[in-house]
Amino acid sequence: MSDNDSNKFINIIKKIVEILFVILVTVLSLTIFYFRDRIGNVGNAGYAGLFVLCFLANSTVLLPAPSLLIASSFGLILNPFCVSAVGSLGATFGEMIGYYFGNVSADLSPKFKDLIDRIAVIIKYDFLFVFILAILPLPLFDVAGIICGGKKMKAYKFFVFCYLGKIIKMLIFVIGFKYLTDNDYIINILLIAQNMVY
Repeated sequence: MSDNDSNKFINIIKKIVEILFVILVTVLSLTIFYFRDRIGNVGNAGYAGLFVLCFLANSTVLLPAPSLLIASSFGLILNPFCVSAVGSLGATFGEMIGYYFGNVSADLSPKFKDLIDRIAVIIKYDFLFVFILAILPLPLFDVAGIICGGKKMKAYKFFVFCYLGKIIKMLIFVIGFKYLTDNDYIINILLIAQNMVY
């Protein structure tokens, strides 16, 4: 077997693994989305349950799941700062699925790679792009992960700036939600609004 044949064989195996990864991510996303109501039972496990729920909520590629609501509800019972740190860590690991999905997709599809290259021209500072989008409460942060993975941003760089943005966002939501629910005036307004709807 020559070196050329060996390289072709390795490339074929690499493509098969990449295709299987794309299929796995798609099946995982659809499964989590479908069973999202039943997955909540993991929440009884404290911080570990929070980590798992935030990971699963952010593992769904292009299917939004409520990790901020999960963390906010945990923040009512547990320390809000620890909840933000652990929830953001789980969420960031979940976002890595979208990042690797983009990374693999760029290798599989020349058209996708071309699209990512066009978008990358606009994004001069990818770390800032990730950080700002991670802070904003946008439901489709996966697009940022796919773009950064497709343009081959270093995984650790994506992880760090995603985590920093997500922890800021979670702190704001968790502490804000705790403040709103601790304030009887706000609770009364919410109860009145609920009664008006029903």
